[in-house]
Amino acid sequence: MRTPRALPSHLDGRSFALAEATELSRGRLQGRDLFIASRGIRVPWGAAQEFHRIVAPLLRLSPGSVACWGTAARLWGLPLPAWAQGEQRVHLARVNSSVVPRRFGVVGHRLQLSCDEISDCSGIPLTSPSRTWLDLAALLDIDELVAVGDALVCCHSRPFGPAKPALLNLDELAAIVRKHSGARGIRKARVALGLIRVGADSAPETYLRLAALRVGLPEPELNVAIRDDRGNEVAWPDLAFRAFQVAVQYDGGHHLSVEQQAFDARRDNETAKAGWISIRVSRAMVRELGYEGVMRQLWPLLKARGWQPPYRVCRSTS
Repeated sequence: MRTPRALPSHLDGRSFALAEATELSRGRLQGRDLFIASRGIRVPWGAAQEFHRIVAPLLRLSPGSVACWGTAARLWGLPLPAWAQGEQRVHLARVNSSVVPRRFGVVGHRLQLSCDEISDCSGIPLTSPSRTWLDLAALLDIDELVAVGDALVCCHSRPFGPAKPALLNLDELAAIVRKHSGARGIRKARVALGLIRVGADSAPETYLRLAALRVGLPEPELNVAIRDDRGNEVAWPDLAFRAFQVAVQYDGGHHLSVEQQAFDARRDNETAKAGWISIRVSRAMVRELGYEGVMRQLWPLLKARGWQPPYRVCRSTS
């Protein structure tokens, strides 16, 4: 059996619609090295491609449609739970139409979208960041929805690393909630809106902050800079109990590299010299204790540094 002829460079390694492959013969498009992902779409077997390259041909064959729901969230780079992040199907909506996109591998939706609720990302039309967040309220629990909101509004400029701009601000999220008062999940969205804060760089940081509130700790601050005695910024803790000089750092997978561990060690040393205590939380700790279990361990430390836990006052009924 002959080896199929190499694909043109503009098609190799990615999904493509048949309309993009006019130079290929019908026999070549049926080659054993190509997988039929959906009607009118071919994918080279074993192609490792970015997510937007999977979505683009489907939209090419669904004119007037936009990516939405979890698909839009993935295109925006938002933190989704594993079950949503790994979904194989693509969510598309025909804008302001009763016709629903129907084809293998696609979940079709009907959405009434105003012009400001449609955006573009990597050349792909999709729901705007605020509308995507609102649509996710029908799928995610409150903590997950807050984590997505935190990711949308996160922005900072620090002495290390590139500046991070926000995709939107809290006012825009509040406006979309007011605009769609009858949307699915709107009550959940209202609760989540009140819990979103600027400064969380990852979903675990959000989950730790929310866990702190549930176990009765004061709410930790975000975007707090620890300074040395000369006023220089030496650390940016993920969570900070500023009044008690307790910092919490979440160590994700990238903290395992030699370079990152050296950076973390210098940061922790400088944090201690500034009079702060730095607590490092790992993924293994979260798996063992849960987010609430991890934060509950801070009770004695904060009390030792002057925190007065809130006690309930029981009134006598006699």
